[in-house]
Amino acid sequence: MLEVRNIEKSFGKISAVKNISFNLEKGYVLGVIGENGAGKSTTLRIISGLLKPDSGEVLYEAINLFENLRKIKRKIGYLPEYDSLYDNLDAVSYLKMFAEIYGVDVDLAERRIHDLLDSLNLPPNREIGNFSKGMKRKLSIARTLVHDPDYLIYDEPTSGLDPATSLAVSEFIKEQGKNGKAVVFSAHNMFYIETACDHLLIIKGGEVLYSGTIDDLREMMKKYVVVVDYNGKEKEFITDSVEEVNRIIKETVQDGREVVRIETKIPRLEEIYFRLTNSSNTITSGSRNQNKGPNRS
Repeated sequence: MLEVRNIEKSFGKISAVKNISFNLEKGYVLGVIGENGAGKSTTLRIISGLLKPDSGEVLYEAINLFENLRKIKRKIGYLPEYDSLYDNLDAVSYLKMFAEIYGVDVDLAERRIHDLLDSLNLPPNREIGNFSKGMKRKLSIARTLVHDPDYLIYDEPTSGLDPATSLAVSEFIKEQGKNGKAVVFSAHNMFYIETACDHLLIIKGGEVLYSGTIDDLREMMKKYVVVVDYNGKEKEFITDSVEEVNRIIKETVQDGREVVRIETKIPRLEEIYFRLTNSSNTITSGSRNQNKGPNRS
């Protein structure tokens, strides 16, 4: 399990990360979303071991990352937001170089590289300089997997890619979770977050607005619509409370009117995101009473 406990990081007078905490078990994919400057990349750099926090802890399988950096970094595959590749190498040579750095057995490395290139539909012998942007991104992802790490940390893996390639990358990331890896990745496009992730971390101004499952978040933010007939015209009553639905139905029947239909509206993740980020409230998995204001995470 990856455990992030109360990490904070400032750059001069700018507080980039403020008391962020979350857990992630193997076999799950966590999506990190937030506006530019929210602290996403700083958080990912900290949990990958590239940047030390001012305070707080990052634990991998109960072992402190920054006290055992060399050992734990072998368990991590990190993808930065921007690719840095060697254009004069072909894909196989590039991945062999990193496999050697990580001490992967030669025969095992060859099999793994072949499987990765095949899974990502990449040509083995073409020079990287002749790759498209999407192919370069997929090769960078292959590089993070060549040593078979347990934890994958990807910063904007679909940034700047065409829709087809972005979807393929998202599906590949989802598959890594199914294969038992713990994956953390940031993205701006909510569709790819919904495609790949089961857990979600929403950050605003360096602070956590929500940490939990996407299903729990949808459940907490759903609305009920009761449509009542008023002299041939339909009138809608919208609430997030089952008790309120029952009250509306009871009063409608008492007034001799007809309940035309009852609908449950579950908002899209994009709508939920804007609702949360435009509010001063935070919400945690398990909070339900929005009228009283969600609890801080």
